[in-house]
Amino acid sequence: MSEDLARRLRDRWARVRGGDDARDSGLTLVEIVVAMAMITVGVLGLLAELAADIKQQSTERAQTNALHLATSDLEQAKTNSWANLQSLATAGSVTDTKTVQGVTFTRVTTVQVCSATDAPSTCTTPAAGAAATARATAVVSWMTGGSSHSVHMARNIADSSRTTLTGSTNPLGSCGGSGTTLVTGSLALSPSSVTVDSSGHPTQDVTVTLTQTGLLNATCVPLTWSDDSGAHQLSMSKSGSSYTVSIPKASITKTVSTSGGTVSFKATVPGSQAVPTASLTIVGQPSFGTCSVSVAGLGLNTISLNPITRKSLLSSTVTCTATNLSSTDSVKVTFQSGGAGTNSTVSLASTNGTTWTATLAAGTQLASTGTSEAFNFSLKRNSDNATATTAITVALT
Repeated sequence: MSEDLARRLRDRWARVRGGDDARDSGLTLVEIVVAMAMITVGVLGLLAELAADIKQQSTERAQTNALHLATSDLEQAKTNSWANLQSLATAGSVTDTKTVQGVTFTRVTTVQVCSATDAPSTCTTPAAGAAATARATAVVSWMTGGSSHSVHMARNIADSSRTTLTGSTNPLGSCGGSGTTLVTGSLALSPSSVTVDSSGHPTQDVTVTLTQTGLLNATCVPLTWSDDSGAHQLSMSKSGSSYTVSIPKASITKTVSTSGGTVSFKATVPGSQAVPTASLTIVGQPSFGTCSVSVAGLGLNTISLNPITRKSLLSSTVTCTATNLSSTDSVKVTFQSGGAGTNSTVSLASTNGTTWTATLAAGTQLASTGTSEAFNFSLKRNSDNATATTAITVALT
């Protein structure tokens, strides 16, 4: 292209744009400033939106962590036994701190024992023997961006060991549903025999097992029983081909005499008329019957004595009867042998736990003075360390 043609085209383009070469040959300073201002406004807007997003994400992350801390605390409270929950309620609130992803959280946990009929906003002390609920609350607070935040969560934990059946309450509740072939087995207790403490509670937890096939996995089987504190119900859970439940020893009360007693358990099987039962044998407190000393040729509770040496002339048989003992338990007799404060202890033996005997050999040293000897008997049951004592006085001739 010739230089003249190029010049003419440039002039025509200038006339089309309405300006001359010098003015329109590039961007003016004003145009550059305006463009930069528009770009700056856009960038600042994006930065502000980005900062807001980051703040929102930080707030949501902190709230998620706070909810996790509160939930984990309540889940832990749920696994506590009723006795532990009562102890926590007595101890009062517990405060701890934890730092997660650079944020420090303060957690306050409180457990209260309330009446089962209380509304969520109230907590009254349950009456003696009435149904109760442990209310666990967790409050987690933290600071972000100069502002304080908190979450509050609560959970009611029922004392399932004391669920009382009254009136015409249906023991099945919402349980139900069965499989195709329903085969009901037997109800078994482990252990099947227990002793009780001074409060009338068994000294061991009791596991109840129902052999049962044909029920759907989701089917619950209620276990019911009655004792001195009323009627109770627990739901048995499926384990393989059977249903089991562990009953805490504190959930069974039975005040028994030395003769003992029983507590009957029943399992109601949905879809079946069968109601398997099992009885827990309650062994009463051990006690002494009659204790005596027998010497051949002399009457009961009489020992012939050499007055010079204060030793027995003949051997003597010590006999005691006892209840609620086994042959592996312990029965002992203690008597004065010599001066005051000097005693001898002899163990009695038994083959049946009922009759206990021991032999005092001839020449046994007895009390240094007086015309009688006191024999003090004591027993101890190894399974629960229950004890009893008795004493007799034997004439020395």
